[in-house]
Amino acid sequence: MKVEATINLESLVIEIQQAGQEWIEAKLRSDQLEDGEKNFLAALINSLDDAMKGQKVSETKLERLARGSADFREYVTGKCCAIAETARKRVRYESLRDLFEARRSEFAFERAKLEKGIYHIGQ
Repeated sequence: MKVEATINLESLVIEIQQAGQEWIEAKLRSDQLEDGEKNFLAALINSLDDAMKGQKVSETKLERLARGSADFREYVTGKCCAIAETARKRVRYESLRDLFEARRSEFAFERAKLEKGIYHIGQ
C-alpha cells in the first residue's frame, strides 16, 4: 500500500502542477483581454473617426458607435469566455490541491494508526 500511495501522491502532484500552469496561462489571456479593452475601444473609435472624415461627430457618439459594433461585442464575449475559463482552471487547480492535502492527511492518519498498533479488520 505504501508504494502505491506514494505513486498516487506523486502523480497527483504532477497533475496539480500541470493544472497550476494551465491556470496561469488562462489568467494571462484573460488579464490581457481585460487590460486591453480600453485600447481596443480606442482603436475602434479611431477607425470610425477616420471613416467619417469631414463630418463633425462627437466623441460620445463615436464611443457609442464603437461599443455597439459587432467587433466590440465579439471582443467582450471573448473576454468573458477567457475570464470564465480562468475561473474553471482555478477551481480545478484548487480542487486538486485540496485533494492532495486530504490524501496526505489520510495517509498520515493511517501511519499513526499502524504505529500505535490499531488495526481495523472488516465488520
